[in-house]
Amino acid sequence: MGEYTGATADRSAAAAARPVAKWLKRLGLLPWAAPALLFMLCFAFYPLGYSLYISFFNYSLTDPTQTQEFAGLANYLKAFADPAFRVAALNSVLFVILAVGAQTVLGLAIAVLLNRDRPGTPLVRTLLLAPLTLTPIVVALVWRALYNADYGVVSYYLKALGVNVGRGPIGEPSTALLALVIVDVWQWTPLVALMLLAGLRSQSADLFEAAQIDGASGWQQFWCVALPLLRPILIVALLIRTMDVFKLFDSVFIVTGGGPGYATEVMNHYIFKTGLTFFDMGYAAAMSNLLLVLIGLFTAVYFRAIGQLGVTQ
Repeated sequence: MGEYTGATADRSAAAAARPVAKWLKRLGLLPWAAPALLFMLCFAFYPLGYSLYISFFNYSLTDPTQTQEFAGLANYLKAFADPAFRVAALNSVLFVILAVGAQTVLGLAIAVLLNRDRPGTPLVRTLLLAPLTLTPIVVALVWRALYNADYGVVSYYLKALGVNVGRGPIGEPSTALLALVIVDVWQWTPLVALMLLAGLRSQSADLFEAAQIDGASGWQQFWCVALPLLRPILIVALLIRTMDVFKLFDSVFIVTGGGPGYATEVMNHYIFKTGLTFFDMGYAAAMSNLLLVLIGLFTAVYFRAIGQLGVTQ
C-alpha cells in the first residue's frame, strides 16, 4: 500500500508540473528556467509569502506554546497607529530623498567630469573605487570616530570654525540624520558616478557632432542629447540606491542606534528591533510588507518622472 501511495503521489506531482513544463518549453526556457525558478521559489517567493502569512497573526517567539492567533489586519492597523513607526517611515523617506538626490546630482557631475580624457583621469577613476571597497560596518565605525564630540576630526574642525557641536554631529537630534546621510553619500556616490560614466562612454560621438553642427552649445548637447540617452542607466541607478537606502541598517545600528531619541530611527532598524529584540514576528512582518509597498511606490514615481523627462526632450 505504501509503494502504491508513493507512486500515486509521484504521478500527481508530475501531472501538476506538466502544464508548467509545456509553457516553459513553448517559450524556449525549459533548459535554463528550472534552476532560476527553483532559486526564486526558495529565496524570494517563499519568504515573501511566509512574511505575508505571519503578518496576519499574533506570533511571538517568546511564546512557550508557539501558538499563532489569527489577528487579521490588526498588525497593519497597529503600524499606522504606532508613533515610532510613523517617525521611522518619515525618516526613511527623508533619508531617501536627501541621500539618493545628493548621490544622483554629485554622481552625474563626477561622471561628466571624468568623461573627458585628461591627464590623471584614469587615476581618479581608480581612486573613485576606494569607498566601494570598504564594508558598510567598517565605514560606519570610522565615521562614528570622526563624528565623536571629544576627539573626532569632524567635530574638531567644526569647533575651530566656531560652530557649537554640542554632543557632536551624531549626538544632536537636529544634525544626527544629516550626519548619517553624509556617510551614505560618501560611500555610494562613486557607484552612481561609475554607472552614469559607463552610460556616457557608451554614447555615440556622431550624435554630439551632429548637434554641434546644428549650433547646439555644450549645455544643450548635454541636456537634449546625453541626458535623454542616459535615462535607462539613470533609472537603474535610482532604483538600486533607493532600495539600498530603504534597507539601511549598518550605519544606523553602529553610529547612532536610532538615536538620539528617534531622530535617526529608520524602518529597517525599527523592524529589526521589533522582530529580533522584542520577538514580535507578526508585527515585524507587517511592517516589512509596508516597507515593500513603500519601495514599490517610489519605483512607480521614478518610472513616471523619468518617462515624463524623456517625453519633454
